Amino acid sequence: MKVSYIGLGVMGMGMALNLANSEKEGEIDYLVCDANPNALEQFNEKGIKTTTNITDTVDSDFIFLCLPDLEIVKEVVFGENGLLKHMKPGQKIVDFSTISYLGAIEIAENCRANGIEYLDCPISGQHAKSMEGTLSIMCGGNEEIFNTIKPMLDRMGTQVLYMGENGAGQLTKMINNCALNICCASFSELLPVGVKLGLDPEKLSDVLMTATGSSFASKTLLPKVLEGNFEHGFSLERAYKDMQSMYEVLVKYQIPLPTLNGTMQTYQLALNNGQGDYYKHAMICYYEDLLGVKVRKKTL
Repeated sequence: MKVSYIGLGVMGMGMALNLANSEKEGEIDYLVCDANPNALEQFNEKGIKTTTNITDTVDSDFIFLCLPDLEIVKEVVFGENGLLKHMKPGQKIVDFSTISYLGAIEIAENCRANGIEYLDCPISGQHAKSMEGTLSIMCGGNEEIFNTIKPMLDRMGTQVLYMGENGAGQLTKMINNCALNICCASFSELLPVGVKLGLDPEKLSDVLMTATGSSFASKTLLPKVLEGNFEHGFSLERAYKDMQSMYEVLVKYQIPLPTLNGTMQTYQLALNNGQGDYYKHAMICYYEDLLGVKVRKKTL
């Protein structure tokens, strides 16, 4: 089986390295691809075949993608020198990128019209989990193909789930991301209120990380808020685009979700306040500025 992996960014690098273990054990003939030659250095050092040209991947049985957004996925798949210009019926594309639900369905339909199967398999987890091979992977598409590639997916994730037909993986990821975004918006709005009215920011944060109002968002991000660390591997602006993708679904199917709509407004306030290039917990800065407080450790 010949397998290629395209996209060695923040998440793709670790995933591609973990998949390389399959080649070591003789399971696959493996090629990795990225437009940036510097991203290929680790693979070259390990003796793994590399290329900067996506057309070198087109004779693969499976082509894995991990790309930044829908526009780039479409360019790689459908572009002037894209994959579909060269692939033959029976080959498969497995897409780890986070794109919209409707976009995934569109890509799948266009691929199928050319005899190519497309699976949307977005991932959840941080950079460390991608390196450890402990990601969550949610897959939509042909179940038989999913079962074929699951041993490879198991090298990259500890929770690998088949969710249903094309688009089901992206829909699952969108719902998960929106739930995270809602939790993040809630503490971003409420914490500055408590500090404004005299509560200690560290003690209040401790409560929101341990009591009934706790969440993955508060446990992960409040320590960074207290340190004033808003750096990111995934910007607030891109997180907002995930919610836009969900909003497209809500409009199409006429589904009212007032809590999500309210969260989008909180993100819009943060974006207009200049926090777009930081991670999503930076939206708290808007409310800090509004109320004239800082949610920080006393030593800072």
